[in-house]
Amino acid sequence: MTFLLLRPQAKCLASAQVFNEAKLSAVACGLIDTVLDKDCIAQLPLRIADLRNLAATEIYIVVTSTVAAQQCVQLKNQWPANVCFFAVGASTGNILQKAGFDAIVPQAPRTEGLLSLAELNDVVDKNIVIMKGFGGRELLRDTLTSRGAVVSEWEVYKRVKLDSPVCTQGWQQDQIRCIIATSGEVIQAAFEYFETNWLQKLNWIVVSQRTADIASKLGVSQISISRDASDQALIQCAKQLITRARHSSEH
Repeated sequence: MTFLLLRPQAKCLASAQVFNEAKLSAVACGLIDTVLDKDCIAQLPLRIADLRNLAATEIYIVVTSTVAAQQCVQLKNQWPANVCFFAVGASTGNILQKAGFDAIVPQAPRTEGLLSLAELNDVVDKNIVIMKGFGGRELLRDTLTSRGAVVSEWEVYKRVKLDSPVCTQGWQQDQIRCIIATSGEVIQAAFEYFETNWLQKLNWIVVSQRTADIASKLGVSQISISRDASDQALIQCAKQLITRARHSSEH
């Protein structure tokens, strides 16, 4: 079984290598790229300086991706001492922690996991900054606002659809038995690049109920949900799919 792994372009090569080391046949394909917004990045020092003027005893910074975490680290010495960081998942948390930040990481690495944290439940009048890409994370923003927090969104990058897919190796459609997609954006992009009928016939592995719903609405019926978007979780889910396929062929 060969997997077509759809991730942002910057993560494709590393993910393909990890899959191959796990003895899984995989082609990684970048349909979107992540591009920093220079104007927003330039404003970050001023925005961080403004945090110092807040009377709050503690300010929460919710970091929603590795790209956003890298920008936090770039400005490591500018953050005020009363800032507490939250990371959406382990990879994002590791970037912050390696730089010396204390970062709280939920067990479930997604928006719902963040919202289940005790620290993010009692947030009346709490100042919370969400560092993110343009668009998305509406559930996070809206829920924290409904809980009484004063929420700001710092959008530091954009996801851009590539003119043509960039793959780690050549492949043919009849080789692929399963598509692995790590975000709603890449699912949407897949249906713009590839034949709808072909996509709908394949097994899919996605990373959350939200992305499963997106794939389902586009006509995909065979969907498995990984526990998160890490290579290790995706590999575990892929191996389970292979095992199920092997068992069904034996009966």
